[in-house]
Amino acid sequence: MNLYSLLVVSFSLLIFAACASNRVDLAFDGKLGYSEEIKVTVEYCQSCHLHRDFNSEQHLTEKPILYSEDRYRKANTCKACHMIKRNFWNDIIRTTHLPKGRLVAK
Repeated sequence: MNLYSLLVVSFSLLIFAACASNRVDLAFDGKLGYSEEIKVTVEYCQSCHLHRDFNSEQHLTEKPILYSEDRYRKANTCKACHMIKRNFWNDIIRTTHLPKGRLVAK
C-alpha cells in the first residue's frame, strides 16, 4: 500500500469516526425509544460532576409546575427544555430553553 492510499484510508476513517452519532446524539434526536432516550439522557447528565446525584423523576415532578406555559407544564421528556448541539470541534454544547414570561410561584 503506497503512502497516498494510506492517507486516503486514514482520512476516511477519521471522517467516519467524527461523524458517527453516539447514543446521546441519538437520544436528543428522538431516534431511540422513549425509555431508552430517557435512560441515555439521564446517564449523560449524571456524568457531569454537578449532576451526579440528579433524580429525573423528581426533576419532572418539580420543575414543570413552575412554569405557566403548557408545553413546559406537560413536559415528559428532557428534550422539551434541554438540547445539545455540537461545535466545530465536535464538543457537545448543552443548552436549556427557559420559557418566556414568569415562573409560577409554588
